Amino acid sequence: MRLRSPAKIVDEVERLNREHGLSLFHFTDSVVNRPTDHFETLCQEILRRKLTINWTGFFREDTLTEQSTDLAVRAGLIAVYFSADALTDHGLKVLNKQLSKDDVLRSARITAANGVLTMCHFLINLPGETRAHASEARDMLHRILDVHDPVGNLGAVIFNNVRLYPDALLTRKLLKTGLLDPRIDLLYPVYYNPIESAHVLHELEACCHAAGVFSRLGLTTRGEANPS
Repeated sequence: MRLRSPAKIVDEVERLNREHGLSLFHFTDSVVNRPTDHFETLCQEILRRKLTINWTGFFREDTLTEQSTDLAVRAGLIAVYFSADALTDHGLKVLNKQLSKDDVLRSARITAANGVLTMCHFLINLPGETRAHASEARDMLHRILDVHDPVGNLGAVIFNNVRLYPDALLTRKLLKTGLLDPRIDLLYPVYYNPIESAHVLHELEACCHAAGVFSRLGLTTRGEANPS
Protein backbone atom coordinates (compact mmCIF):
# COMPACT_ATOMS: atom_id res chain seq x y z
CA MET A 1 0.00 0.00 0.00
CA ARG A 2 1.33 3.42 -0.98
CA LEU A 3 0.09 6.43 0.96
CA ARG A 4 0.17 10.06 -0.10
CA SER A 5 0.72 12.73 2.50
CA PRO A 6 -2.65 13.99 3.81
CA ALA A 7 -1.31 17.53 3.52
CA LYS A 8 -0.53 17.05 -0.19
CA ILE A 9 -3.92 15.48 -0.80
CA VAL A 10 -5.68 18.44 0.77
CA ASP A 11 -3.38 20.83 -1.12
CA GLU A 12 -4.81 19.35 -4.31
CA VAL A 13 -8.40 19.52 -3.06
CA GLU A 14 -7.96 23.10 -1.90
CA ARG A 15 -6.47 24.20 -5.24
CA LEU A 16 -9.30 22.59 -7.22
CA ASN A 17 -11.83 24.21 -4.90
CA ARG A 18 -10.38 27.72 -4.99
CA GLU A 19 -9.16 27.89 -8.58
CA HIS A 20 -11.88 25.89 -10.33
CA GLY A 21 -14.85 26.09 -7.96
CA LEU A 22 -15.06 22.33 -7.41
CA SER A 23 -16.85 21.47 -4.19
CA LEU A 24 -17.68 17.75 -4.52
CA PHE A 25 -14.93 15.12 -4.52
CA HIS A 26 -14.76 11.33 -4.62
CA PHE A 27 -11.71 9.62 -3.15
CA THR A 28 -10.96 6.75 -5.51
CA ASP A 29 -9.00 4.72 -2.97
CA SER A 30 -10.29 1.15 -2.91
CA VAL A 31 -10.79 1.75 0.84
CA VAL A 32 -10.63 5.36 1.99
CA ASN A 33 -10.72 4.70 5.75
CA ARG A 34 -7.71 2.38 5.88
CA PRO A 35 -5.22 2.87 7.46
CA THR A 36 -7.34 4.53 10.14
CA ASP A 37 -4.70 7.00 11.33
CA HIS A 38 -4.03 8.20 7.78
CA PHE A 39 -7.75 8.66 7.15
CA GLU A 40 -8.32 10.59 10.37
CA THR A 41 -5.31 12.83 9.67
CA LEU A 42 -6.80 13.61 6.26
CA CYS A 43 -10.13 14.60 7.83
CA GLN A 44 -8.39 16.72 10.45
CA GLU A 45 -6.41 18.52 7.74
CA ILE A 46 -9.61 19.40 5.86
CA LEU A 47 -11.10 20.76 9.06
CA ARG A 48 -7.93 22.67 9.97
CA ARG A 49 -8.05 24.53 6.65
CA LYS A 50 -11.80 25.19 7.05
CA LEU A 51 -12.56 24.02 3.52
CA THR A 52 -16.21 24.14 2.47
CA ILE A 53 -16.34 20.93 0.46
CA ASN A 54 -18.23 17.65 0.29
CA TRP A 55 -16.78 14.26 -0.53
CA THR A 56 -17.52 10.55 -0.84
CA GLY A 57 -15.55 7.30 -0.84
CA PHE A 58 -15.60 3.54 -0.39
CA PHE A 59 -15.32 2.46 3.25
CA ARG A 60 -14.23 -0.76 4.92
CA GLU A 61 -16.89 -1.92 7.41
CA ASP A 62 -14.69 -3.47 10.10
CA THR A 63 -12.56 -0.35 10.60
CA LEU A 64 -15.43 2.12 10.64
CA THR A 65 -16.13 3.61 14.06
CA GLU A 66 -18.61 6.10 15.47
CA GLN A 67 -15.76 8.52 16.18
CA SER A 68 -14.16 8.35 12.73
CA THR A 69 -17.55 8.68 11.01
CA ASP A 70 -18.42 11.74 13.07
CA LEU A 71 -15.02 13.25 12.23
CA ALA A 72 -15.51 12.53 8.52
CA VAL A 73 -19.01 14.04 8.46
CA ARG A 74 -17.68 17.21 10.09
CA ALA A 75 -14.96 17.27 7.41
CA GLY A 76 -17.56 17.15 4.61
CA LEU A 77 -18.41 13.47 4.09
CA ILE A 78 -21.87 13.24 2.48
CA ALA A 79 -22.03 9.68 1.14
CA VAL A 80 -20.54 6.34 2.17
CA TYR A 81 -20.08 3.43 -0.23
CA PHE A 82 -19.77 -0.05 1.25
CA SER A 83 -18.69 -3.12 -0.72
CA ALA A 84 -18.99 -6.08 1.63
CA ASP A 85 -19.81 -8.04 -1.55
CA ALA A 86 -21.67 -10.88 0.20
CA LEU A 87 -24.79 -11.24 2.33
CA THR A 88 -23.90 -14.69 3.67
CA ASP A 89 -21.15 -16.12 5.84
CA HIS A 90 -20.35 -18.54 3.02
CA GLY A 91 -20.04 -15.72 0.48
CA LEU A 92 -17.78 -13.64 2.72
CA LYS A 93 -15.51 -16.66 3.09
CA VAL A 94 -15.53 -17.49 -0.64
CA LEU A 95 -14.47 -13.93 -1.45
CA ASN A 96 -11.92 -13.86 1.39
CA LYS A 97 -13.39 -10.56 2.59
CA GLN A 98 -12.22 -11.12 6.18
CA LEU A 99 -15.49 -9.55 7.30
CA SER A 100 -18.46 -10.85 9.29
CA LYS A 101 -22.14 -10.12 8.93
CA ASP A 102 -21.90 -8.42 12.32
CA ASP A 103 -19.35 -6.01 10.83
CA VAL A 104 -21.78 -5.19 8.02
CA LEU A 105 -24.69 -4.58 10.40
CA ARG A 106 -22.60 -2.56 12.84
CA SER A 107 -21.38 -0.24 10.08
CA ALA A 108 -24.98 0.16 8.88
CA ARG A 109 -26.00 1.27 12.37
CA ILE A 110 -23.14 3.78 12.46
CA THR A 111 -24.06 5.48 9.18
CA ALA A 112 -27.74 5.39 10.11
CA ALA A 113 -26.96 7.10 13.43
CA ASN A 114 -25.15 9.85 11.49
CA GLY A 115 -27.79 10.03 8.79
CA VAL A 116 -25.11 10.00 6.09
CA LEU A 117 -26.27 8.74 2.68
CA THR A 118 -25.21 5.09 2.30
CA MET A 119 -24.80 2.82 -0.72
CA CYS A 120 -24.14 -0.92 -0.49
CA HIS A 121 -22.75 -3.34 -3.06
CA PHE A 122 -23.34 -7.11 -2.97
CA LEU A 123 -22.51 -10.04 -5.24
CA ILE A 124 -25.26 -12.63 -5.52
CA ASN A 125 -25.32 -16.32 -6.50
CA LEU A 126 -21.72 -16.95 -5.52
CA PRO A 127 -20.08 -20.35 -6.09
CA GLY A 128 -21.32 -22.99 -3.66
CA GLU A 129 -24.39 -21.07 -2.52
CA THR A 130 -27.56 -23.09 -2.02
CA ARG A 131 -31.23 -22.36 -1.39
CA ALA A 132 -30.39 -22.05 2.30
CA HIS A 133 -27.81 -19.40 1.46
CA ALA A 134 -30.38 -17.54 -0.66
CA SER A 135 -32.70 -17.49 2.36
CA GLU A 136 -29.84 -16.26 4.54
CA ALA A 137 -29.12 -13.48 2.02
CA ARG A 138 -32.76 -12.33 2.06
CA ASP A 139 -32.78 -12.28 5.85
CA MET A 140 -29.56 -10.27 5.97
CA LEU A 141 -30.85 -7.79 3.40
CA HIS A 142 -34.03 -7.25 5.42
CA ARG A 143 -31.93 -6.63 8.53
CA ILE A 144 -29.93 -3.97 6.68
CA LEU A 145 -33.11 -2.37 5.34
CA ASP A 146 -34.60 -2.34 8.85
CA VAL A 147 -31.53 -0.54 10.24
CA HIS A 148 -31.74 2.26 7.68
CA ASP A 149 -35.53 2.53 7.35
CA PRO A 150 -36.21 4.86 10.34
CA VAL A 151 -33.62 7.35 9.07
CA GLY A 152 -34.18 6.92 5.32
CA ASN A 153 -30.46 7.23 4.55
CA LEU A 154 -30.01 4.14 2.36
CA GLY A 155 -29.58 5.58 -1.12
CA ALA A 156 -29.09 2.38 -3.09
CA VAL A 157 -28.29 -1.30 -2.86
CA ILE A 158 -26.42 -2.47 -5.95
CA PHE A 159 -26.49 -6.18 -6.81
CA ASN A 160 -24.32 -7.97 -9.33
CA ASN A 161 -22.76 -11.35 -10.06
CA VAL A 162 -19.08 -12.04 -9.55
CA ARG A 163 -16.89 -11.56 -12.62
CA LEU A 164 -14.30 -14.28 -13.25
CA TYR A 165 -10.84 -13.01 -14.16
CA PRO A 166 -8.04 -15.05 -15.74
CA ASP A 167 -5.89 -16.85 -13.14
CA ALA A 168 -7.77 -15.39 -10.16
CA LEU A 169 -7.99 -17.75 -7.18
CA LEU A 170 -11.77 -18.13 -7.50
CA THR A 171 -11.46 -18.82 -11.23
CA ARG A 172 -8.84 -21.51 -10.61
CA LYS A 173 -11.09 -23.18 -8.04
CA LEU A 174 -14.03 -23.25 -10.47
CA LEU A 175 -11.83 -24.72 -13.19
CA LYS A 176 -10.50 -27.37 -10.82
CA THR A 177 -13.98 -28.44 -9.72
CA GLY A 178 -15.34 -28.48 -13.26
CA LEU A 179 -17.81 -25.65 -12.66
CA LEU A 180 -16.20 -23.54 -15.38
CA ASP A 181 -15.52 -24.60 -18.96
CA PRO A 182 -11.75 -24.20 -19.56
CA ARG A 183 -12.47 -23.22 -23.17
CA ILE A 184 -14.17 -19.95 -22.12
CA ASP A 185 -12.20 -16.84 -23.09
CA LEU A 186 -12.02 -14.83 -19.89
CA LEU A 187 -10.66 -11.77 -21.63
CA TYR A 188 -14.33 -11.09 -22.36
CA PRO A 189 -16.59 -10.41 -19.33
CA VAL A 190 -17.70 -13.72 -17.81
CA TYR A 191 -19.92 -13.77 -14.71
CA TYR A 192 -20.71 -16.71 -12.46
CA ASN A 193 -24.50 -17.02 -12.37
CA PRO A 194 -25.99 -20.55 -12.51
CA ILE A 195 -29.35 -20.38 -14.25
CA GLU A 196 -31.19 -22.40 -11.59
CA SER A 197 -30.61 -19.66 -9.01
CA ALA A 198 -30.30 -16.60 -11.26
CA HIS A 199 -33.68 -15.36 -9.98
CA VAL A 200 -32.29 -14.63 -6.50
CA LEU A 201 -30.69 -11.34 -7.58
CA HIS A 202 -34.00 -10.07 -8.97
CA GLU A 203 -35.88 -11.12 -5.84
CA LEU A 204 -33.47 -9.11 -3.71
CA GLU A 205 -33.84 -6.10 -6.00
CA ALA A 206 -37.61 -6.40 -5.59
CA CYS A 207 -37.18 -6.32 -1.79
CA CYS A 208 -35.33 -3.01 -2.12
CA HIS A 209 -37.98 -1.54 -4.41
CA ALA A 210 -40.70 -2.62 -1.99
CA ALA A 211 -38.78 -0.88 0.81
CA GLY A 212 -38.66 2.32 -1.25
CA VAL A 213 -34.87 2.44 -1.29
CA PHE A 214 -34.54 3.46 -4.92
CA SER A 215 -37.05 6.30 -4.45
CA ARG A 216 -34.12 8.21 -2.94
CA LEU A 217 -32.43 8.02 -6.34
CA GLY A 218 -35.33 9.85 -8.01
CA LEU A 219 -37.57 6.82 -8.69
CA THR A 220 -40.79 5.57 -7.21
CA THR A 221 -41.87 1.96 -6.84
CA ARG A 222 -44.21 2.53 -9.83
CA GLY A 223 -41.38 3.80 -12.01
CA GLU A 224 -42.76 7.35 -12.10
CA ALA A 225 -40.58 10.41 -11.80
CA ASN A 226 -40.22 11.59 -8.24
CA PRO A 227 -41.09 15.32 -8.14
CA SER A 228 -38.93 15.82 -5.04
